[in-house]
Amino acid sequence: MNKTKLAKLKLFLTSGVLSAAVVFTFCWLLPPKEGQAKVTFDDDEKEFIEKINDYRKDKGLGTLKVSNDLSKAALAMAKDMAANPATINHEHKDSKGRLPAERAALYGYTDGVGENLAAGYETADKVFKAWKNSTEHNANMVSEDYEVMGVALVTSNKTFVDSEGKTQKYKWYWVNMFGQKERSNDLVNESEYKATIKVRVTVTDPNGKPLGKAKISILNKGGSKILGGRTNTKGKKTFSIDPRDEFYVRGSATGYKFYTKRVKPGSKNDVSVKLWLERE
Repeated sequence: MNKTKLAKLKLFLTSGVLSAAVVFTFCWLLPPKEGQAKVTFDDDEKEFIEKINDYRKDKGLGTLKVSNDLSKAALAMAKDMAANPATINHEHKDSKGRLPAERAALYGYTDGVGENLAAGYETADKVFKAWKNSTEHNANMVSEDYEVMGVALVTSNKTFVDSEGKTQKYKWYWVNMFGQKERSNDLVNESEYKATIKVRVTVTDPNGKPLGKAKISILNKGGSKILGGRTNTKGKKTFSIDPRDEFYVRGSATGYKFYTKRVKPGSKNDVSVKLWLERE
């Protein structure tokens, strides 16, 4: 088709904990070509994937599957922005002057693509809301033209001097790419990006003294064990479990009575659980 479509770009600046934040959007079309690459996702990226697909479901749209190729291209761009923050531009060119379609093609994806970029947003929720509240970026997220997407987040403490001579640090660099065509050999298995709940467990005695090497078990509603482990010297242990509306955390230690606590995380994907164990 060899037809190009460039969406209007928009710049956001925010203040507070972050010195600045920027967001861009881009669309470009190219003819198809096959390709493949392997990627992995951290909890923030998984949360974003869940948010955008839940958003599309609420609007009666089909969910976007995750593309290996576009995720690899997104990661390359996020790394490039983190390494060269002063060069981030409205044209979506990387530090070598390549546009999104060119970068996607390097990783094997040459169907029609779109791209949202952001810098300075700490969490998946914050960047999702920023893009949702921007007409141009939101258009990419809810477009019926796209079947797949790629997501990447890279963090960096690198600073730079802006055009006004001020030192800035964005720290968080997000890239969300969109593709018009799904290919079976390019899809990431859903189990690899399914969002998880982070469970932070702290175990102490009644006086607040941390209990190291305490045994922790995460149980489902039926009482079956999901995960287990032992606390560190500070009495802490963190688990990641599949999303669920209810689960139980059980703690035990030598010389102490075991205790089980019911947890209902609601919409939270990061919960803290404190257990106080009584002596036997």
